[in-house]
Amino acid sequence: MEKPSDLKNQMNESALACQARNGDTDALVQLLQNNWLWLKGLIYNVLKRPDEIDDVLQAICILAIEKIHTLREPERFKPWLTTVARNAALSHRQKMSRKPMQLDELIASQQPDPDAPGALENLTRREQMEQLHDAIGKLPDKYREVFILKHIEDMSYADIAETLDITLTTVQIRLVRARRMIFNHMTGKPTDKVPRT
Repeated sequence: MEKPSDLKNQMNESALACQARNGDTDALVQLLQNNWLWLKGLIYNVLKRPDEIDDVLQAICILAIEKIHTLREPERFKPWLTTVARNAALSHRQKMSRKPMQLDELIASQQPDPDAPGALENLTRREQMEQLHDAIGKLPDKYREVFILKHIEDMSYADIAETLDITLTTVQIRLVRARRMIFNHMTGKPTDKVPRT
């Protein structure tokens, strides 16, 4: 059951989407700002290159301005924006396909000072973070996307379901399976065959 605040937010978003579709640029800016954080997570899921997220966000803004008139159902703005964002990220990935892809170039570039106090602890923590990032990167796309939206962007199950246009049950199943795959990777356990859901 939806909370009254969730229903109110959905109504506000629908009203803003309706205004944006009718040419109100302030409404479109507000919609994009409201959805900025999960858009970053979605782009990261596709690209796995943090340094290129801003370029794709800019492309998404341009596409949203150009295509907002194609939005037929204002109450389904998030799924519409998800499609626009995913297509922009995939298009960017194709353009950049000649460059080597790494999950987290920022972590790879940070080398700890072996003489610094707590260096061994920092090195261990860094290795664990690299292992976690590696595990997340190896998740199939549909599981990684849900995991990032929940645990990095801190979205509710209902928001994830609406954003990805899947059922609440599917969100829950994918999160459980994503966590299990990450745990198996981190502990060296064999990973089960990936189910279809």
